[in-house]
This record gives sequence, structure tokens and C-alpha cells, in this order.
Amino acid sequence: MDKKDQEVTASATLHSIGRDHAVSILETPGDSEAWDRAGQDCIRLQDVPSALSSFKRSEASGPPFLQNYLYRLAMALEISGQFDAAAARYIRVHRQGSEHSRDALYRAICCLNQTKAQNEIAGLLVSLNPAEWREYQHLGLIGGSAMSKLGKPSQAASWLLNDPDISAPDTPARLLLNAMIDGGTSVGSSEDVRRFIFESAHTIFRELPLCRKLLRWILRCGHGETLASIIVDPRIVALSNGANLGFAAIFFRDAGLNDKKTLASRKALVLRPDDPNALRSILPDENGFHTFGANSAILWAKAVIICPETEDFSANEAIIALKIADLEILTTRYLMRAANRFKASPMLLYNVASHLNEKALAEMATPLLRRAILMHPSYAKAWSSLSVSMSVMLDFERGLKASLRALIVDPKLQSGHTNLAMAYRGLGRLDLAIQAGKRQLEISPNDIIARMGVAFNDLCIGAIEEGFEYYRSRWAQKGFPSQKRPFPQKEWTLQKIPKDGKVLIYMEQGMGDEFMFSWFLHYAEECAPGKIIVECDPRLTKIFSRSFPSIEFWPLSSPVQKRLLARDVLYKIPIGHLPSLFTPRIRKLITDRWALAHQKCVAGYGWIIPDFKKVSQWRHKLASMGYGERVCIGISWRSGNITRARESQYLKPEEVVESLPDDSIAVILQYVFEDFELQAIKRAAAERGIDVVRFDGLDLKNNLDDVASLSAALDAIVTPLTSTAFIGGVVGTPTWVFRTATTGNIWQQLGTPRIPWIPSIHLFFRGAHAPWDPTISEMRQALSDARNWLLARRANANIVSGGDTV
Repeated sequence: MDKKDQEVTASATLHSIGRDHAVSILETPGDSEAWDRAGQDCIRLQDVPSALSSFKRSEASGPPFLQNYLYRLAMALEISGQFDAAAARYIRVHRQGSEHSRDALYRAICCLNQTKAQNEIAGLLVSLNPAEWREYQHLGLIGGSAMSKLGKPSQAASWLLNDPDISAPDTPARLLLNAMIDGGTSVGSSEDVRRFIFESAHTIFRELPLCRKLLRWILRCGHGETLASIIVDPRIVALSNGANLGFAAIFFRDAGLNDKKTLASRKALVLRPDDPNALRSILPDENGFHTFGANSAILWAKAVIICPETEDFSANEAIIALKIADLEILTTRYLMRAANRFKASPMLLYNVASHLNEKALAEMATPLLRRAILMHPSYAKAWSSLSVSMSVMLDFERGLKASLRALIVDPKLQSGHTNLAMAYRGLGRLDLAIQAGKRQLEISPNDIIARMGVAFNDLCIGAIEEGFEYYRSRWAQKGFPSQKRPFPQKEWTLQKIPKDGKVLIYMEQGMGDEFMFSWFLHYAEECAPGKIIVECDPRLTKIFSRSFPSIEFWPLSSPVQKRLLARDVLYKIPIGHLPSLFTPRIRKLITDRWALAHQKCVAGYGWIIPDFKKVSQWRHKLASMGYGERVCIGISWRSGNITRARESQYLKPEEVVESLPDDSIAVILQYVFEDFELQAIKRAAAERGIDVVRFDGLDLKNNLDDVASLSAALDAIVTPLTSTAFIGGVVGTPTWVFRTATTGNIWQQLGTPRIPWIPSIHLFFRGAHAPWDPTISEMRQALSDARNWLLARRANANIVSGGDTV
């Protein structure tokens, strides 16, 4: 630059910069640092021409150069549209390795792209790893275009996969990639394939259709072996966060490499349990489906729900498969995932909601059903399922309205009248509930829910002949608590038994049910004296044998006891079938004991005989604790198996204590509890002078002989309707029972005020929405009023035989 040009530059710059910088330039016009500062001032003033002149003068002034002056000069050149010159300076900055090195290279490539200098761009990018440049916008498309024109397709694909819009089908990067692959371009050498997979691992396995397209491109170019060796490489697993393994499993499956497929799919599911490709890969083909087992349907369903391109009708089929499999929490999680994806599919929403209703998750089901009805107002199944949700949530009025709406739309709707019956029962209209249930059975005679609903409602109103006949269908219920026993004999219907023949009666359901139904062994023994064999809970063989000395008892086992399959065992019958054979005897029992309904307290009438020696020992233990004139009451507050339906039947531990008279003794009969529950009992008891006794050495769950003896030794028992209540009742101990029921009764009462064959059980009811407080107060008053009677009964040691009332 000659002297005249320098003067012009200085003159132009001096008008744009501050006084201090101007003085510095005038004093030392060859100072490159002063010119660099002047250029920065011009940039701040948005005077690009003067800034460019200043940066050029700084460059011409020679060393010492500031580290970043070239970068600022390049930016000024780029802003002024001098892209070639800007690119040259940017490249110099990049090669100096300064803090702006990466940004300078990116800017250089952008400038070269403006001038269409594809070869120069490719030369700059050829040694770079695209995965390390993902944060630079547009570099993927620029690099892909340059590499494609340079004839480096694998590197072009690597750069294009870095484009942020590559997943969209109509973007320039995707269109260029498709054109390159579909146009028959070769991917290159095996080494090119390896480099491509490593450079693109973070992206290539992200989207299913794109990944398939790229892998097929590699295979089409004859690099199957290379792909097989690299697709499960641990480094690729790390780069793709395990997403490669599902695609690897699909690849190995299609290649017929089953061992590698299985290994890859299992690894994939460990890292990514919802990986749809891994789930797909382990599904068998139609020829191998029969050898794969039920899990195949489950895996297929999970894959369908997860897969992003699934249509709603396929997802609905998957939901049905998962409902059948019933994997509890896992099924619910996948079904909710489907419901959230397919919000516009009423049928799918209904299927998900019906499953949720079956699991008593009515609060989750209700919004799905309301959404389905909003889209399809005449969807009868959705209305009927909504009635179930309402009934589960104890909103029986709304449940009734939803049921009626469903039946208006479709009078013959499957389960429509069953759900209507449920709503009527909740409202206490047992007559209408029975009518609805029978209408359902006209439409669908095999509807087990309707059949059992009619059974229980009949028994509640005392229609025992029809009720017990319907009750025989209970084994067909889904989730029935007893497994069918593998007994080959014919069913006993009171046929005459040959001299050396036997009848097998097998117990069912829970331990409390075995105690409750054991009453009917009396009737069976009268019909076939000395010819009865009973299979029962192993914990009960001893106490049953004592109570029924002429009956042979065998413990439930798997496989079954050989004695029960012997040739002399000619007939079989489950214990719950016996009442249907003896309804005349039950009618007579009801008549004989009807007067007990007017008694405030009933004791005795038990038939299970405890070990009297143990009863005496328990009484001595209690006496040694100084119970004297204090009433000694056994307590429990819940079952060990808590479901939504059962939960409303149970009390808090401290609420049970509230039901006891002051200054009494509470004996823990609860076999499963948490420490905090015991502490709550002790705190509540201490406030009212109640002593809490727990016999640590007594196994309340398994040593039922001792439990029965302790129950017989107590003055009374307070409990919900659990096995504790039945144990107390069958040994004749006065047992006060809490119960929630909208109808104010339970089916075992057979339409009478008490359970006819266990009259020592006294039921205290509350409504479905009522608090326990009034019932607790009523029970506490009843126990207080009965105090003298209970103490007198203890003194008379009237344990089992006969009965006692007040």
C-alpha cells in the first residue's frame, strides 16, 4: 500500500473511531494492533467498509499480529460479500489452531458454498468425522452435496445424516440421499462402509424406514459380511445407545442367522426393553409359531403398540392380545401407551378402558370412555363399560343411567344387562338386579358374571333353591381362587353309595370358606355315613378330623394324594355344591333358628371342636395377665390380600380399637400387619385403658389348631368378614363383624338377619359411602351392653355345644 492510499485509509477510519484510537494510529501508523482495535470500533458502529479497511491495514502492517485479527477480518470480508477472500482468511485461522478454529472452518465452508466451490469444500471435509460436527446447521447438506459431486457416496451419506431435517421425507437432504441410493450409486469399499457406520451410528439407527433403506443399500452393494461384523460392535452400541441391536436382530433374522439374531435381540431388550425391532425379531414365522409358545403373541402385541407406523386397527388387535395374556402392570402400561397414541380411535379406547375396569382402575378408564363416547355417541359398549366404571367408583346412580343408555342403543348388548344388574344391586334394588341378570342369561346363557350375579342376589333375598343352583357355576369365573382338581370320578348328586364305596368332597376357595362350608359335611355324612373322604387345606386336617371323627381327611397336595384316586372313591363333589343338594334341610335350619334373630347376643352353635386342653391353657394365660372382670376380645382389621373391592371392607387398626369397650383387653388375631399398625393400636388403646396382648410364639397363619383354641378361649371377637370371623363363628365365640354393603346384608344370611348355620356371627353394616364412625359407635355400645353376659358365659365355660343367647 503506497503512502497516498495509507492516507486515504487513515482519513476514512479516523472519522469512525474514538479519539484515543485515532491518536494512536496517527502517532504509529504501522502498529497492526492499533488498526485491529480501530476495525473493531468500526464493526460496533456498523461501518463495514471502514472496518474492512482497518483489518486489511492491520494485516499489511505485519507482525506482531493479534491472535484473532484474521478472524475479524474474515468476518468483515464475508459481510461485505467477498466470499473467496473471507474463505482464505477463515482457513488461515482454522490452521492456526486458535479458539475459533472450528467456527472458522465452518464459516470458510459456508463462504465456499456461496461460490459453488464444491471441490474445495470436499477437500476441507474429507478427513473430518461428521458426527463431531452435528451442532453446525446446514453443514450436513453442504458436506453431503460436495462429497456426492466428488464421487464419495458413503461420506456424502454420513454428512447428509447430520442434517437436522433428514427424517422429513421432502427436505433437500433427504431427497439428495434418496436420489443417491435409488440411482444405483455404489456405497464404496468395505472400508468405506465401516467408516460410514461408525460416523453415522448416532443417526442411522434412529428412524426405522431410513435405517432399513441404508442397510439395504449396503447389502445391495455386496457388503453383507462387513455389515454383519460391524453392526453389533460394542463401539457402535455405545455410539447409538443400543439402538443398533434391534436392527441387528432384524438383519440376522432376515439372513437366517438365528443364533446371532437371538443374542442381538436379548442384548437389545436388556438395554431398551421397548425396542420394537428386537421384539419383532424374536417372533417366529408362521411355521415356527406353534413351537414358540404364548409369549409370541405378547411380544408381537408389544411390538405393534410401540412401532411408530402402526395403524389403530393393528394396535387394537395388539391390545386384545395383551388383555388375554393379562400381564398385570405390564399390560396396563402398554395399553395406556396405546390409548395415548390413538386418542381418536373409540374402539381402541373402549378396549383399554374395559381392561382397566377389570383391574378396578375405574378412575383411569372413565376419561377414555368419555372420549370414546364423545366421538361416537351411540357406542353402546362404551356406555355399558362406563356404567361399570361408575359402579366400581360406587356412583351407582350414574352407573344406572349409563347402563340404560347402552341398552337403548343395543337391547341385546353383550353384558349390557349384567352391568345394569350391577348398578341395581349397588342401589339396593335386588329384585331389579335379578330381573336384569336373568334377561342377560336369555341373551347369553353362558354369561358367567350374570349367572353368579343372579346367584348371589337370589341368596340375599332367600331364594336359596335357585340361588344355590346358579352358584354351582362359580368355577367358571375368571380368577376363581381355586384350581380345578384332577379327579376323574363322576359327580355325586346323592346317589346311593355301595358298601365299600366312597365319596370325595374337596374343599375350595380360601381357608375361611373351608370353615364356613364345613357345616354341610354334616348333611353329607348323614346321607353316606362312614363313606366320606375330604381333601382340605393341610393346616385344617387335624382340627377337621377332631370335629368329624367319622370322616377321612387328606391334605391338599400336588400331585394329589393317591388315596383320593383309589378305586373305591366312586364319586366327587366340591364342597360349595353341597348346599344345592340340601336346600330342604337349609329351609328347616332357617325356621328352627329364626328366633335367634331377635337376640342381641348369640354364642355357641359351633361345630368345629377345638382342643379343650389348649383352650384351658389359653384361658390360664389370659387369667395370669389379670383379666379378671375385664372383657377379653380378639381383634383383626384386614385381610392379607387387599384389593379395591376388599379395601372398603377393612378398617384402620385404631378404628377397631375404637369399637371396643373401655378397660377391655384386645388380643391380636391379625396374622399379617405392619409395625406402624401395631403402634397405632397401642396408642389408641392406651388412651382408653385397653391392654393390647400379642402372643409372639403363636403362628396365627399356619397353626390354625392353636388359633381355633385361642378363639374359643376369648370372650368375643371383633373383625371384618375375614377368616378370623369364620374361625370365631364355627367354634361358637360371639363374633362382631364389620361389613360394607349397600343392601345391608350378605349372601350367607340367605335373606335372614343372621347366617343361619353360624348364628354367633353378628353383622354390623355401613353403606358404600358412609363413614365407619356410626358403625363403630354402635358396636362399642353393643359390646358394652353385653359385658356382663360375656363374663357370665366365660364363668360357665359354655364353649361349643348347645347355644347361649341374651
